[in-house]
Amino acid sequence: MELTTKGRYAVMAMADLAGHADEGAIALSVVAERQSLPLAYLEQLFVPLRRAGLVESARGRSGGYRLAKPAAQISIAAVMEAVEEDTRFTRCSHNDPRCSAATPCVTHWLWTALSETTGEFLASVNLADVISGGRYSGRPFVASPTAGRAAGKRTYLDYNATAPLRPEAKVAMIAALDVVGNPSSVHAEGRRARAVVESARESIARLVGAKPSEIVFTSGATEANNWVVAQPWATILTSGVEHDSVLAPVRSGRSEIVMLPLDQHGVVSVKEVAEHVLPRSFSGPSLVALQLANNETGVVQPVGKIAELARSHGLRVHTDAVQAAGRVAIDFAALDVDTLALSAHKLGGPKGIGALVIRDHIDLVPSLRGGGQERHRRAGTENVAAIAGFGAAAEAALRDLQAVTAIQALRDQLEADIKRISPGAVIIGDGATRLGNTTALALPGKLAETLVIRLDLAGIAVSAGSACSSGKVGASHVLEAMGLGHDIAAGTIRISLGPATMKDDIAAFLTAWTTIAGAPALAA
Repeated sequence: MELTTKGRYAVMAMADLAGHADEGAIALSVVAERQSLPLAYLEQLFVPLRRAGLVESARGRSGGYRLAKPAAQISIAAVMEAVEEDTRFTRCSHNDPRCSAATPCVTHWLWTALSETTGEFLASVNLADVISGGRYSGRPFVASPTAGRAAGKRTYLDYNATAPLRPEAKVAMIAALDVVGNPSSVHAEGRRARAVVESARESIARLVGAKPSEIVFTSGATEANNWVVAQPWATILTSGVEHDSVLAPVRSGRSEIVMLPLDQHGVVSVKEVAEHVLPRSFSGPSLVALQLANNETGVVQPVGKIAELARSHGLRVHTDAVQAAGRVAIDFAALDVDTLALSAHKLGGPKGIGALVIRDHIDLVPSLRGGGQERHRRAGTENVAAIAGFGAAAEAALRDLQAVTAIQALRDQLEADIKRISPGAVIIGDGATRLGNTTALALPGKLAETLVIRLDLAGIAVSAGSACSSGKVGASHVLEAMGLGHDIAAGTIRISLGPATMKDDIAAFLTAWTTIAGAPALAA
């Protein structure tokens, strides 16, 4: 017996809904994208599935389908029956002169028994059995790190550089590409484009605990950081572990620069700031620029405490939250900062779109002029498709915050296994609070660039420092600012996990690491 397309596709689509049941109603376009199925065909299949009472459609702006009953109560046989999939192993019928009930062919009862057994099996298996954690969800994880991996399959462990585009974001972007109007136009087409932009703005605001009115779209976090730093500050207080999109404009500007003290883990010392930095006098408007989490080490900074101190001395506070968004819960209002930078592609949105969150009643001098977009704060026609993708990714990232514990468990196991394989390995920042997805790993005496290249040849994608510093050869400025020696600073690689990282990805890295870490020519 070979199942027809409708049977296979119906089961795949229903299993997808079962595996994402906690998301509520899901658009068929998202199911089609995730399972690589033709959308038009799925739309036809869901008519009989709904008629059979297996799914129900949702009304509203996004629409979509959800299971009409718990996954454990929907058998595979029921799905097959709904789409009229024939699971018999014989073509014998009452109208076939070669085989009938009265004169069965020689193999009739063999195939009949097999068909009945197959039917009983399909009736005994439900949708819960075929999704993650079910009896038929896939091969169990075994010690062999390459078991079950397709030949040539690469392992992506560079989420801090950029996260793969989420299916939800891709679907939203494709739909937005068909929106004709300019968001600034007052006609129906323009209003439709404006609705896409404002819906995304609301989603991003929910992700970071801000008001939609506080979200200003930019081309990315680099623009957002530069915009804040370029304001006419008399003094800027920042740290040596900030991203280059903060440090470069700080150093090229005319403001007085005060570097905040760091401890051995790269964490700004609240005590030192309170006792020795802020008590000094400031000659004019001043800014504290401190990242929420470091892009190389994952170390989380005490932004809330620093903001409280800064405000008590009349200073403004900006935080670069690019790496933290979607990986830790963010409450813009509770942080009490004035501005916050975001980038879509770090949380599964498209590249080239970001946002600056600006607290209400904070006025910044626009860096781009020429139009009234973004409430006269940032000129230029909005990139509707990219904004739509950003909004969809933000919704998905907010939903996936519940998975951060599982990601951290994978990361912690990875680090434990690395230390077992390479006792001399150094985990940077392991004594501080870190993002649960990030490992900064150093092998003293080994060059990071060589490690990255050899891992790449083994099918593993990791980074040496910030991806925004590609093309530069040398030690990480972050690690040097932490006071680490050149041997460590020049030999550290970054491993960063994401929602799609699985145990076999970790196992694949460890297999490659076991071979590569012991190679004698790594420092060449």
